[in-house]
Amino acid sequence: EKVTELQIPICFHTGGSWLPPGKGKNCLPIQIDAVANDFPDMTIIAFHAGWPHNHELNLIAAGHVNVHISLSLLLPWCSTAPRRAAKIIGEAVQFAGVDRIIWGTDYFGPGAEPIMRLSVEGFRDFQMPEDLQEGYGFKPLTVQDKRKIFGENLTRILNIESKRKIG
Repeated sequence: EKVTELQIPICFHTGGSWLPPGKGKNCLPIQIDAVANDFPDMTIIAFHAGWPHNHELNLIAAGHVNVHISLSLLLPWCSTAPRRAAKIIGEAVQFAGVDRIIWGTDYFGPGAEPIMRLSVEGFRDFQMPEDLQEGYGFKPLTVQDKRKIFGENLTRILNIESKRKIG
């Protein structure tokens, strides 16, 4: 209740847990459903798009406008596994809408620069494959969509003004 009052977003690690002693069962996106129901005015950001349980997170986001999907740690796939990235991004946009998708790297440690570069350049240059647009109804991402995902959505959530043009 206090973080809602203070308008502080809550971030959840969702998806798998690949670092010991983490437990994957504690990261399942379904757990966000109860929190989103109990606190509908709380802003929730789900990291890693729930991957590999992103379908579950997408359905939760579809039913709760306070749930935002962060693409943290997945965006290098725009360069290294573009079709996997396309399905994750395309479905997230279908279910949550582009205004509730947030870019993220989620890594700043030693050796981070190549991962950051892959994330930025990969998403900047990303295009939704035409066959996925036709086969799944995914929309192409416009320059404005990418601006929102790259930072405008997060600046809105944090209620701050960006001093730099995004995109």
